[in-house]
Amino acid sequence: MNPEIEAHLRLLVKFPSPPGVATHIIELAQDPDIEMGKVAKALSMDSALSSKVLRIANSPLYAQRRKSENLRQALVVLGLNATLTLALSFSLVKSLRGGKSNGLSYKLYWRRALLAATAARALGDVMHHALAEEIFLAALLQDVGMLALDQAVPDLYRDGEKLQRDHAALAEHEKNRLQADHAHVGGWLMRTWNLPERLYRAIARSHQLEMTPSAEAAQVFDRCVALSGPVADLFLLDAEQRQFAETALSAERSLGLDRMAFGQVLATIGAMIPETEAIFESELLSKQHPDLILEQAREVLMLRSLHALREINTLRSSGEGASAQTTAVEEETRRDALTGVYNRAYLEQYLAREFENSTRHKWPLSIAFIDLDKFKQLNDSFGSQAGDRVLQAAARILRGNTRETDLVARYGGEEFVVVLPATDADTAQNICERIVMAFRNTGHVVGSEHAKATVSIGCATHGTQIHFSNVADFIKAADQALYTAKTRGRNRHVPFNPQLSASLAQTN
Repeated sequence: MNPEIEAHLRLLVKFPSPPGVATHIIELAQDPDIEMGKVAKALSMDSALSSKVLRIANSPLYAQRRKSENLRQALVVLGLNATLTLALSFSLVKSLRGGKSNGLSYKLYWRRALLAATAARALGDVMHHALAEEIFLAALLQDVGMLALDQAVPDLYRDGEKLQRDHAALAEHEKNRLQADHAHVGGWLMRTWNLPERLYRAIARSHQLEMTPSAEAAQVFDRCVALSGPVADLFLLDAEQRQFAETALSAERSLGLDRMAFGQVLATIGAMIPETEAIFESELLSKQHPDLILEQAREVLMLRSLHALREINTLRSSGEGASAQTTAVEEETRRDALTGVYNRAYLEQYLAREFENSTRHKWPLSIAFIDLDKFKQLNDSFGSQAGDRVLQAAARILRGNTRETDLVARYGGEEFVVVLPATDADTAQNICERIVMAFRNTGHVVGSEHAKATVSIGCATHGTQIHFSNVADFIKAADQALYTAKTRGRNRHVPFNPQLSASLAQTN
């Protein structure tokens, strides 16, 4: 770091030293002969701190059959090093939350810090790192230099929250002004606090994500911390700002996590957020529920290859006409001429491939069989041209109420199929309900009259509670669910139920 900046920080920053309990914890952590009794005694000096340690020992993160009733039991569950690290996290957050901002949005700062710590913990767990709690602490403090710089250079963050929402631009802004960014400042500051070297090293390198996989523990430690900030932004930023594919690609290159493993990490973070909010008494998500964010993530991550996203963007910008023309011709052969959605031949190829992927990788796959209610009656009354227009409108409604990663195809006549990759039964039912409601609320001009065309939907899911042996059985299940929807009065969706389908088969 620039010596002038360091001197300036030493003179001007009224930055709190670690509180007494935190200082004592740091000293205990450096004692190779530390005993459990000393740790319990140190923590018991702060009742709020000891209650947080007890709570986390009994939290889902350390799922135990037996509840920890006191600090000694919590220490057994967590281990000495993890207990000290977590206690230090709680203590430092409590001490650093005070102070007056000169431009920094403290609320946004702490949201990102706690989300990043949660993300780092999830990444450390999936990488089976032995020091997941220390990864949590390093990620929690990785932006602490911002707090110091906000005090030392009062106009540095005058754009406040707007600047904080683009972390790369914020770091570049700091470098332009100070020849150093907050990661360097944070690393220096934590070194002056006598934190272990691996902690302040990871903080100082938190903007330097290496993109070649390594199994070496120290490098995995640093990479979990460096990746945690971009992962936190997936939950923190607005939908249009989230970079799921780019961040997943970084996880693949830096930690060797494929897109399904990365998707599971995001789900773990979503599950951990309520507990993190409770323990640190903070609201991490202000607008959206984690489930909505995770649904958006699933849509993006279902691209066949994350590298393909880059390649598609490159092709679009380079204007390779011949390749684009070939792709257009191939695409045309896959489409139904009347409705513009995919045809049955391509549907069968696609579904076979997705079924194989679902079975091999053990992720869910759902399909929805959709039939226009009383379409023959409409066709007979108003003619085939009116029927064609309704079919075209139906295709538009289906495309408008499904996701980019879903495939809509015409199965034949007035039947359509929607394939929902990596989609569990609950999500599939939500999408089906959305489709049913869209048809209910859409009117059609048929001849000189206004009419509505409702739909019946049968849905089946492979790979969660039910495993089908082949694609034919999978399709048959969705078709049986569709039959059930029709027998119940149409204009509804019904999920596949093996027992109900068996009883219906016996009565027919």
